[in-house]
Amino acid sequence: MKQIDFLQLARLHGRSEQSPASTPATLAQLTITARQETTHHLRDGEVVLYLRPGSRVWQVRYKLFDRKWHCETTRQRRLDWAKRVAGEMYDRARFREEEGLPQKTKRFDVIARECIKTLELEIERGIRRETNRDYIRAMNNYLIPYFGKFMLTNITLEKVRLYEQWRNEKMGRVPISSTLANHASAFSRVLDFAIEQGWLSDKVAIPRLNRKGKKGSARPGFSREELVKLMAFLPEWSRGGERKNHKEMRLLLRDYVEVLLGTGCRSGRESMAMQWRHLEWHVDSKSGQRYLRIWVSGKTGGRWLIAKHWAVEVFERLALRQGMGKDLDQAIQARSEAWVFAVSNGVRPNSLHTSFELMLGDADMRVDPITGKNRSLYSLRHSYATMSLMDGQMDMHTLAKQMGTSIGMLEQHYSKMTATMAAERLA
Repeated sequence: MKQIDFLQLARLHGRSEQSPASTPATLAQLTITARQETTHHLRDGEVVLYLRPGSRVWQVRYKLFDRKWHCETTRQRRLDWAKRVAGEMYDRARFREEEGLPQKTKRFDVIARECIKTLELEIERGIRRETNRDYIRAMNNYLIPYFGKFMLTNITLEKVRLYEQWRNEKMGRVPISSTLANHASAFSRVLDFAIEQGWLSDKVAIPRLNRKGKKGSARPGFSREELVKLMAFLPEWSRGGERKNHKEMRLLLRDYVEVLLGTGCRSGRESMAMQWRHLEWHVDSKSGQRYLRIWVSGKTGGRWLIAKHWAVEVFERLALRQGMGKDLDQAIQARSEAWVFAVSNGVRPNSLHTSFELMLGDADMRVDPITGKNRSLYSLRHSYATMSLMDGQMDMHTLAKQMGTSIGMLEQHYSKMTATMAAERLA
């Protein structure tokens, strides 16, 4: 117990603050009396009520099977009420202990922000960078603003349904299935993190978010004839441009487009992060055939992908313009950390999306005639998947590995195509 000064003891016994100093024996007696009046033992000493110095609110501490003291406030000033509350708190704690439930939980926003720190560490280590960034955005923009002040155990099915209505109103539309899946996975990450930290028991049934939504519409791509037209258009277009930087950007865009078509790599971070040290030759031990393989790290982690044979010429052009050597072999052997998609001074553009859209405008290929939607760099990846399946030279499993996606995702977007392509074998 903290030391109680003489004036506090005197007030407890109705003495004047002007009273003369007590003898040591009297002071000891007053201390014992004060302890008796500010401390009360219940349930055979397993539950203790006490007052903190300077406070009139009763606190309670109790021991459970772990033989550790658990402290809480009764929020009561009257002793008789505090005893009743303390007993109820102890009984609830014993029940949670017997059922294997955690003694303490936290608010959703506290747990979510701790979970975000873990996701950010994974991003730094190169683990599911794009996926984790999507989770963080969902948590910050939707989950924390709505569920933030709720305790996890207070999230009911009704609250989840009201959240889904609130989210749809905030978005101004009914989300597609992929968006719902992202939000549901982010919500599950928070709950799983709480269980790992001991803030939530896996025996507590917390309702999960709905993953079923409106199916996404068809993605704009290029037909085989349009790809032939695009590849024929690019060489002449890339030699245009008025200023030096315009000329270099056109040359770089041509190479970028052809690499995306020759590898199925994602546009943006995955492809733009490519360095010369990420390229190497892979020689087949049986045939002796040499293949160019590239290490990329994207949405689903790191993977090796194999470039089309004709794409080797594209990397050779890039290596020569950047002064990486007389041929691609020298560029690969140098193991340089320079960016592959950079202009002559080594600077990497922030994005090539706008340049691609302008080029499509010049080629009169901006709009997909089937979907009526504007094409983007992603249309090249979509076309890679389509052509790979149509050629019949790549099965779904191999294509999923090459593109860094799941078989389920490919089946969702290309299942009709694969059935049609198998017509000859099925008939």
